[in-house]
Amino acid sequence: MTKAIAPLTALSLGVALLGAAPAGPAAAFLEAWAKVPSYTTNIKVHETKGTDVQDRTYHYAFLKPHFARIDITGGAGRGGGAVWSGGDTVSGHQGGFLSGIHLRVSIHDGRAVDLRGGTIDEGSFQNMADAVDKGGTAGPEQSVNGTTYDTVSYPYTDSNGATKRVVFLSRTTHLPARRVTYAGDTIVETEDFTDVNTAANLKESDFGG
Repeated sequence: MTKAIAPLTALSLGVALLGAAPAGPAAAFLEAWAKVPSYTTNIKVHETKGTDVQDRTYHYAFLKPHFARIDITGGAGRGGGAVWSGGDTVSGHQGGFLSGIHLRVSIHDGRAVDLRGGTIDEGSFQNMADAVDKGGTAGPEQSVNGTTYDTVSYPYTDSNGATKRVVFLSRTTHLPARRVTYAGDTIVETEDFTDVNTAANLKESDFGG
């Protein structure tokens, strides 16, 4: 009997060290996302940094494993956009009369990030899936405009004091419909994802910055 206990104890310890596998809404999200090769969505973002406020809308396209295109469709910088093909640089352009000039800059360049320093890759469902898989915790159901969502939170930090993010998951598709970023108990960014098209059938040629 004693000999049988040691292997069992070692196994239990190994599971504890690895952490529990995602369950519930987190598992449903990861399973649904695993079946999506590419997608497009519109994003409405409200964010703050100190007394500064930024409201923007974007059109976002993503192809696994690491291709993203973002276009600013409303708000500051309208007409600008960027393309990311993995790595630490993006190919971008500004709006207006500069729209024809494309520059390759660091993914963290001030011209390539939002008010809080968020980068193009952070806007993807892949970014959320990676964070949820690593340390997501199921939260309470929440209702937005009469629609109930499952929620999953995970630790998140940025250079402006953020502490966590909460993803609101559709009960129909199990994919993100909203993401809220907190600094302590204060909401500093809200992102709403609408018109999600998982049948976009995107190709690498669609991301030719």
